[in-house]
Amino acid sequence: MKGNCLIAQSGGPTAVMNNSLYGVIEAALLSDRVEKVWGARRGIYGLLHRDYIDLTQFSAAQLRTLRSTPGAALGSWRYKLTVDDVERIISNMQANNVRYFFFIGGNGSMQAAHMIHEAARTKGYELFVMGIPKTVDNDLMYTDHAPGFGSAAKFLATCLVDIGMDISSMPKSNRVTIVETMGRNTGWLAASCALARRQIPSVPQLVYIPEIPFSVEQFLQDVHQSYTQSGSVLVVVSEGVRDSSGQFVAGESISLDAIGRPQLGGVASYLASVIEKQLDLSARYILPSIWQRSGMLFSSGVDAEEAYLAGKHAFLYTQQETTGKMVNLTRIPGHSYAVSFGTVPLADVAGKERLFPLQWYDTEAKFVKQPFLDYVSPLIQGEVWVPRDNGLPVYESIVL
Repeated sequence: MKGNCLIAQSGGPTAVMNNSLYGVIEAALLSDRVEKVWGARRGIYGLLHRDYIDLTQFSAAQLRTLRSTPGAALGSWRYKLTVDDVERIISNMQANNVRYFFFIGGNGSMQAAHMIHEAARTKGYELFVMGIPKTVDNDLMYTDHAPGFGSAAKFLATCLVDIGMDISSMPKSNRVTIVETMGRNTGWLAASCALARRQIPSVPQLVYIPEIPFSVEQFLQDVHQSYTQSGSVLVVVSEGVRDSSGQFVAGESISLDAIGRPQLGGVASYLASVIEKQLDLSARYILPSIWQRSGMLFSSGVDAEEAYLAGKHAFLYTQQETTGKMVNLTRIPGHSYAVSFGTVPLADVAGKERLFPLQWYDTEAKFVKQPFLDYVSPLIQGEVWVPRDNGLPVYESIVL
């Protein structure tokens, strides 16, 4: 099938999602089945408004810079699709002879890709749809891990090492430090901070994830005990921790985002104030915030390469007339780390979440177990070379 190729990015950006974009572009430009390679500006917005940008207008050097550029170079947009929206997207694609469509995103994006795939099939329009996994939360089903997670995990673990060095440098001046990580419903990122113990055995002491009900009373006991033993405490808490009734711990200050999800953040500041009031200890909180998903200088070489290969494989699968699938990664058993790439139906991953395995968490110690550290350690290996000008990184943004 000869036609045009269209790529879109959606959801929260990551440090390496542009590697997937580059992987698709590189493979598409070599195909005699593709006439034009387009990107949809701002993700779903571009799909709805037929706002396509010709990606062949950029030089080979500009496109290669995508491999060391964080964020979403095409732009992203949070929006919940309706049935009418999907019909409009298909009509736009038909009008531009788009035959190959690639959606880089998380579980919500896979839901949108599935809707587009089903609508095209119902309409009788031959469109090859492939989802490319992307998320720092690592909550996609049926893949060993998602590109984006390894770099965010490496960034956070690096932060914890640096923070630990500061705390150990001033043992009499630091009391309780709380680091809040992303993780709406899952604790993969918070758990990854435990990697810091390999460099500084004394930190972090306590890690809290959303999969385990959070008790403020028990938390205060944990902090008091840890402080009594070491004189300072470094806590990691996921933004999405909930109490036994399922309510967010910092729920009173939470509003909703554009697609109706709670806008999280604030649990660390809340817990710091509780510590100061209840335990009479000095407490501070640190918010890596969006930096944890866009920190290119601390990104993982393994993660960047896997993101690139996921994009490249996605295109190659469409050339085998594969459609309605998401690229997934399977870890190959053995002493050295390696993965293979395959596919899974979009319907199986759309809108679903993979939680952190409870068998990898020690509920008594409030810490992770060795099997998780063995799982995550290979994902943070290697570096990404970032070009610099005047001492600062040089990035490429297609939407500007």
